[in-house]
Amino acid sequence: MPINIAMDYFKEVQLTNWQQIQEYCIAKWDGTFSSAKVFKGPDLLDIATLLCPDFTYKVKTAIMFINQGNFKQDMHIDGFSVDRKGASNTALNIPILNCNRGPMFWYDGKYQLSNHDMNGLGYLKLNWSEGPNLVATKIIDSPTIVRINVPHHIENNSSSARLMLTVRFVEDIPLDNNL
Repeated sequence: MPINIAMDYFKEVQLTNWQQIQEYCIAKWDGTFSSAKVFKGPDLLDIATLLCPDFTYKVKTAIMFINQGNFKQDMHIDGFSVDRKGASNTALNIPILNCNRGPMFWYDGKYQLSNHDMNGLGYLKLNWSEGPNLVATKIIDSPTIVRINVPHHIENNSSSARLMLTVRFVEDIPLDNNL
């Protein structure tokens, strides 16, 4: 599996309250596999508060993805419309549970986007004319800023549930930012 050394697709970051975020999210999971838990209202504020020591960026959304064992996500780009208006380009992915066997893959090539609703989550489907070509792979087992404006997907190569919190900010965090 190729690893992108230039950090064009991901960048690990330090989180002071990573363990508290993990405990908070696990306590909010009811044990069912609903694909995702969207944090809203007071729960979103709690996540933002836990991120405060490390991030001055304003939190836009926080979603905990809940993947069953041996899950393979469809390749996609994040966004609600083909023009990606208002969509984030990066996200902070925070491992919550069993993320040490779940790689994230990024691709390039030529493609057209089409709308695809995934239980209210903003995924854009890819219709490839050339490619896809794998350009980067990373096991997200520590807090990591990841690109979500390019083709990507994850796999859970474990028989256990995988929980990953993904946080989007009002203003994108650039990968070259020194946090």
